[in-house]
Amino acid sequence: MARILWVMGWFPLPPDKGVRIRLAQILDTLAAHHRLTLIVLADPEAEVERYRSDLAARCEALYVFPRREFLPTRWRALWGFLSPTPRWLVDTMLPEVQRLVRRLAREQAFDLILASQLPSALYVRSLTGAPKILDEVESGLFVDQVRRASNPAARLRRWLTWWKYARFMRRLLTDFAACTVVSEPEARLVQRIAPEARVAVIPNGIDLGRYAGTWPEPELDTLIFTGSPTYWVNRDALEWFAAAIWPEIRRRRPRARFWATGRLPAETALPQPPGWIYTGYVDDVRPWVARSWALVAPLRFGGGTRLKILEAMALGTPVIATPKGAEGLTFRHLGGLVEAEAPGAFADAVVRLLSDPEERRRRSRLARAAVQDYDWVRIQEQYLALIDQVLHGHRVA
Repeated sequence: MARILWVMGWFPLPPDKGVRIRLAQILDTLAAHHRLTLIVLADPEAEVERYRSDLAARCEALYVFPRREFLPTRWRALWGFLSPTPRWLVDTMLPEVQRLVRRLAREQAFDLILASQLPSALYVRSLTGAPKILDEVESGLFVDQVRRASNPAARLRRWLTWWKYARFMRRLLTDFAACTVVSEPEARLVQRIAPEARVAVIPNGIDLGRYAGTWPEPELDTLIFTGSPTYWVNRDALEWFAAAIWPEIRRRRPRARFWATGRLPAETALPQPPGWIYTGYVDDVRPWVARSWALVAPLRFGGGTRLKILEAMALGTPVIATPKGAEGLTFRHLGGLVEAEAPGAFADAVVRLLSDPEERRRRSRLARAAVQDYDWVRIQEQYLALIDQVLHGHRVA
């Protein structure tokens, strides 16, 4: 049983969104086998006091700090233009967390240092005496921003951001015994940036047991999107779906309804086409997804893999996604997820499913079969094996 110092970039409870689900799963896996000291950078949405005791029960010591959000006009952010470190990292660094990490490393003999998400890596990169792992490196979003820049000036600005990020990551990853990514596309991108980095693919997964049992019957002509529009990638997906795809769906299926779940952004206008309902935050998204005829993932940006897709498939809800939305997911059983990129093709795929209950039942069965490969019960063994390799000084495969 190893002693692990773990810095998290998000508060992991409750497991109600992709990043929290992964963190909570890794937390439960490691807590059952190792002794944990947690330093958590709590996001603005975190319900710290409600879940503090639950989190503390999983570790030997817990320290929680409110995460500083990036403010481009703050003096630290402006100074970051001159730093080799990306300026959003310069701006959000918390000196009090840095001091705590160094003090704990001096006072206690840890066997392993774990950092989840990139901002956490800055606090541990200089520590010596124990091997380090950086969990969930995600670089695809930076590449997408360059590719989809609207004009040459924006493309140049984003390319410079990518160049600085890649240069920084190349140096950073030399300080870590291994890093993890959630998909093969992300692994290839990291290896391109830092050929000497030790990269392990540990996919996102879900606890299939949470999706067993009896759920509401699917309702005809209902679609759902389960990504909070507080995140600009999800907001872009909603805006594109509303403008480019929904009018054709609604023309051909006038009774079609669309549910969008997740916290709503303050003072940000969202699309309001006929038939759309914003539910706001829901404690349990599973009944909503089970009631839906299909989940749509019309994403145009992002990296990693989408746990929202796996959750829907575990409930037997078919999925229609863009290639970007489905990126990184591979299935031995095909048919539970349909990919469509052009607006017309996406609308056609949705309407075909809405028009054919038997086809919906067939794809529901295929979705349940396909998602079996992403059961966390299986994936957690990969994570434990990685920890063991690093602890014993073996080269990460």
